[in-house]
Amino acid sequence: MRQTKRTYKDSLFRDIFNNEKRLSEIYASLAGSIAEPSEIRITTMNETFFSSEKNDVSFLVQDRHIVLLEHQSTVNANMPLRLLWYVAELYRQYVDPKAPYRSKRIALPAPTFYVFYNGWVEMPQEWQLRLSDSFGDAAGAMELIVNVLNINAEAEHPILARCVPLRAYSAFVAKVRDCVHSGTALARAVPEAIRYCIAHNYLPEYFTNKLEKEVFDMVNFEWDEELARQVRAEEAWEDGMESGRQHGM
Repeated sequence: MRQTKRTYKDSLFRDIFNNEKRLSEIYASLAGSIAEPSEIRITTMNETFFSSEKNDVSFLVQDRHIVLLEHQSTVNANMPLRLLWYVAELYRQYVDPKAPYRSKRIALPAPTFYVFYNGWVEMPQEWQLRLSDSFGDAAGAMELIVNVLNINAEAEHPILARCVPLRAYSAFVAKVRDCVHSGTALARAVPEAIRYCIAHNYLPEYFTNKLEKEVFDMVNFEWDEELARQVRAEEAWEDGMESGRQHGM
């Protein structure tokens, strides 16, 4: 089966939001406090020849907070585990390798975790995922809480009213989907969505400075991944039905 590597193609979400100005707007919308773009340091991990570890967006605010943002078009109950891996690696990069072996306590930026969901399946406006849910009935000494925000327009999450870049991203994705659902090929749907966003003042500075092919490549990559997930889900359902028939269910 063909494997798509993310070394040469980013997602549109990642490309838009690894930007200090837009992250300052997101941070204000999430935290309710202001951080100037100059107070934000992007810490997003990039895939390298030696490591395939790569998160969507992470950033430090005044060296006091570290915020991790992920985008998902499917519901994934394992996001707390994935984000645990990411934040552990980010802390490893943040701290002097010798410091953990000294007696003085290390000051760490406090982490917060968010997932922005805009999948096809209807979901609540907001919900939480907890690492402890994976422990079953066993009590554990660790917790990690992920806040999942539904950024589909019909969910009407308040953050879309507070954060223009996020509302623009949501509008772009919705326009592409609407076009495709009405029978338009993706290659035509993406330019139409770009024109729509520029006309409605949704990140016009971003979309006017991007080649249509660049945007299409990023969307097509995400579309391929989303389609692959749907196919795997359908295959799993069909396997389950076949297994049920074999067992006389």
